[in-house]
Amino acid sequence: MSVRRRASRAVSIGVVAALAASLTGCGQGAGVNADYAKICRDNSTQKRLPDDDCNNHGGHAGWYYLPVSSSRSTRVPAVGERASGGTTSLPSGKTAKSGLSSRGSSVSKGGFGGSGEHGGFGG
Repeated sequence: MSVRRRASRAVSIGVVAALAASLTGCGQGAGVNADYAKICRDNSTQKRLPDDDCNNHGGHAGWYYLPVSSSRSTRVPAVGERASGGTTSLPSGKTAKSGLSSRGSSVSKGGFGGSGEHGGFGG
């Protein structure tokens, strides 16, 4: 019976490892249910800042919206990297997803992920 227990443990370990690997990949290239990725950006240097800089209404910081599509992924820069290709105001009727990884990632529209928020205010 010890052979059977070892095989069962090996299968369990394999399943856990596969599940962990698939969950780890979710942060990179995750799907979001929003039209834009919302990040905080320094208005003068155009570099990404921690979201707290915009939540605390810093004069040099402002929300920046990167368009997200279902046909290709959008690169979200890490804090300190230049953010371009977006807009400083969320278009009317569109949604934005905030709280994205400060280490940078890529997102696409659809799949799993958090729900978006309406309007250009909030965090």
